[in-house]
Amino acid sequence: MLNMTASQAKQNFGTLLGLLAQGPVAIQRHQKTVAVVVLPESAPPVADPRIAARAAQQQRELQRLMHHQQWAITLLCAKAPQRRCYLKAAKQVVQRWHAEQLCSADYVEQWRQWLTKPVAELAPLMCGDADGWGQAMRQNSPFASLSPETP
Repeated sequence: MLNMTASQAKQNFGTLLGLLAQGPVAIQRHQKTVAVVVLPESAPPVADPRIAARAAQQQRELQRLMHHQQWAITLLCAKAPQRRCYLKAAKQVVQRWHAEQLCSADYVEQWRQWLTKPVAELAPLMCGDADGWGQAMRQNSPFASLSPETP
């Protein structure tokens, strides 16, 4: 690798660009490399943080959806006493949100309404778009902290 001082690189930028044809150039200040200049085609690709954040968000939403699908199946398959126990636990979570103001009143009210519906109506709401509410409701869900094994 070729070396240049920071002062030389600044004063002879055209020369620096010419040297890149031979390979990367290390820029030094006080005998320490502070930068390495390379041609664009030699540089490793830089990941776009926005794309990475979007992918991570999609992954979280997929995990929430799968969790709610599991809950929907559990509720649909559970015997009546167990189903009542699960729904009671979910209602208690929503009540705690309200009492401690942990969640928006919109979500509290929407979950209260959903949890009064028959399970055959609740399950598709939990797993679908729900008139635009689905994703947000899964993000703010009383089922997020519950486990089917221990309601």
